[in-house]
Amino acid sequence: MKTIKYFMLAVTAFLGTANYAQNKLEVVSTFPDARPGNVAVSPEGRVFITMSALGESKFMVKEILPDGSAVPFPDEEWIVKPTGKSMKGINATIGIHVSNDNTLWVLDMGDDKPESKKAPKLVGFNIKTKKMVKLFAFPEDVLQFNSFLQDFIIDEKNQIAVIADMTYAGLLPPIKPAFIVVDLKTGYSRRVLESDASFMPINEPVVINNRPVSHLFPNGGVLQPSYPLNPISIDPQREWIYFGAMGGTKIYRIKSESLANDKLSNIELSKQIEFYANKPKSDGFKVGNNGKIYVTDVEQNAVGVATPQGYTILAQDDRLLSWPDGVSISKDGYLYVVANQLHNLAWLNNNIDTSKPPYYVVRIKVD
Repeated sequence: MKTIKYFMLAVTAFLGTANYAQNKLEVVSTFPDARPGNVAVSPEGRVFITMSALGESKFMVKEILPDGSAVPFPDEEWIVKPTGKSMKGINATIGIHVSNDNTLWVLDMGDDKPESKKAPKLVGFNIKTKKMVKLFAFPEDVLQFNSFLQDFIIDEKNQIAVIADMTYAGLLPPIKPAFIVVDLKTGYSRRVLESDASFMPINEPVVINNRPVSHLFPNGGVLQPSYPLNPISIDPQREWIYFGAMGGTKIYRIKSESLANDKLSNIELSKQIEFYANKPKSDGFKVGNNGKIYVTDVEQNAVGVATPQGYTILAQDDRLLSWPDGVSISKDGYLYVVANQLHNLAWLNNNIDTSKPPYYVVRIKVD
């Protein structure tokens, strides 16, 4: 792959124990105000990001250029909020992915406000022509009233997309996480495995720097949620889909061809789910080579690698990895990580915003 020259700051992550190797984090891009969400790297090394749905940004998708600057992509019409009755535009987004055919996929979470209600949708752009080439809107039948669509995978081999519907993590009960499976040939979508045990978190809050993530409601009530299904990834061979609860400590997997088979019942699918490895509480992960899963470790301001043999921290930094969120792996073996301090938002911190910009996209050599 052609080497791209980033303007970057290189720092060495001191991990505090002799068991951890020292790994170099490189700053790819710095964001002085608006938070980035997730990141995706194309086969040729182009870097794309969403701007966090929990922040304020006019443009929902951007490309990070070789000099570290971020510009709207594909244009200033498609990646702003839709107007009127038009589907053109992105309401809010977190999930992003570039498939092997150079399609940039963006998951629009939709808009549930009565006055501006818009269905969630999956949109594909050709990154070379910057044209919209795919659009799949999701019917209400595959959603819950509290659906929260974030991470997803694209399986070119079995021609499906699989979306993790986290639901609103206890803020709007009941918690009913599920997979939404989309047939990329027909657009037919279905909701499967709702509330499966493998989607559920452990019963404890996410704690960062000795402070639990906490919501303060207008009536004075406080909730410290334990987050269900969120991270999802597929192996390079397009054989296994890996997933887990954000507030859980286990990674599970299921054959992608099984999810593509609409003849299988939820009971049959659940029997095919298998435990793969332990993990920390994580907002995202990606499957690399040789069964390694690169995991964000939100409680320890770190990224690490999980395998059936155990979990190891690769890099830890209280500033550059403050709430590591979305991740992507480039063809030349770099793990790209978004760090956006989500836990400092007022919504996640008892209505007190303690954010300390800037926010970062960083990378670390892993393969």
